[in-house]
Amino acid sequence: MFIKNKNYLRNISRIRVAEGRNLDNGLRLDRNERVDSWGNEFLINIFKEKPDYFLSIYPELDTLYKKISSFHNVSEENLLLTSGIDGGIKTIFEILTSPKDTVGVVSPTYAMYMVYSNLFNTSLFEIEYLKNLEFNFKQFELFLDQNPKVFFLPNPNQPIESCFSLKELRNFAQKTLEKKCLFFIDEAYYFFGAESSIELINEFPNVVVARTFSKGFGVPSIRLGYLISSKENMEVLSKTRFAHESNALSNSVAEYLIDNFEVVENYNQRVIESREYIKKELANLNFEAIGNYGNYLLIDLRTNSIAHKLVRELRDNQIYVKGPWKEPWENYITISIGPKESMQRFLDLFHTFCKKLND
Repeated sequence: MFIKNKNYLRNISRIRVAEGRNLDNGLRLDRNERVDSWGNEFLINIFKEKPDYFLSIYPELDTLYKKISSFHNVSEENLLLTSGIDGGIKTIFEILTSPKDTVGVVSPTYAMYMVYSNLFNTSLFEIEYLKNLEFNFKQFELFLDQNPKVFFLPNPNQPIESCFSLKELRNFAQKTLEKKCLFFIDEAYYFFGAESSIELINEFPNVVVARTFSKGFGVPSIRLGYLISSKENMEVLSKTRFAHESNALSNSVAEYLIDNFEVVENYNQRVIESREYIKKELANLNFEAIGNYGNYLLIDLRTNSIAHKLVRELRDNQIYVKGPWKEPWENYITISIGPKESMQRFLDLFHTFCKKLND
């Protein structure tokens, strides 16, 4: 055995699994992606004015840093481009944690928090949601008693949606600061109704905010995100960056979307309207759909049997959803939300399914 260091990694399973989705004809409601397609004209507009040497040189990052800096009204020194929020999470684990350190995260949530905790051999404290889907403040206080290194909080979280106000986030920042614990606020779903916590980087030295182009901007394919924190924090966090934090193709898409942000805003407003419409439609069928701040809904199907039957029927019709979830959330599935016209296919099948249940 040549590689002997960190043998515990051999016991961690990391596999690439084909998702088996029909991307041409299927309805993608399983990964909180943009449900609609952008269209070829979008791609043409991004790249038509690029110079002929565009693909021949290493990426220039200054323009994108300047645009994000202006977009958020922060200094470029407060920013670090990453490979989605995923890359930002890894950066925090690399720099701030040592084996056996305690890190905390809500549960259930984005799986990569657990993956990186395993990879960096830390002790993961999962703050589990209560049965009424509320945040467990008692467990949070127990977590703080462990002298933790990092608290990761997606705001809003998914699939169970806790979403805290700026005042509440300020309270989390203060409590974690008193324990000398970094407070990492994951704002992946910010553009769908939540408050931003970016101003907290000027108030608390332990706050790092993470953003991505995958959700609200609607381009998960470019794998681009960024961290926002104080200049002092960035002087450390930026040290492990790659020679080039991103590539020219991804940067071009991000720059175009920032310059044409009204396109993003218009689409997201349609998603918000559709989210409220679908909640009402499902309520009329006596199923509760939960969600107020993201491009997704958590649907309570009452029993695990109904959840499994619905997911199978949807998949047979090339409609892909997430779930059912593990116990104690085995009655729930999650769907991504697109504009009303994109979601009608899902609603039509849901209506048909409900008729079968009642026969």
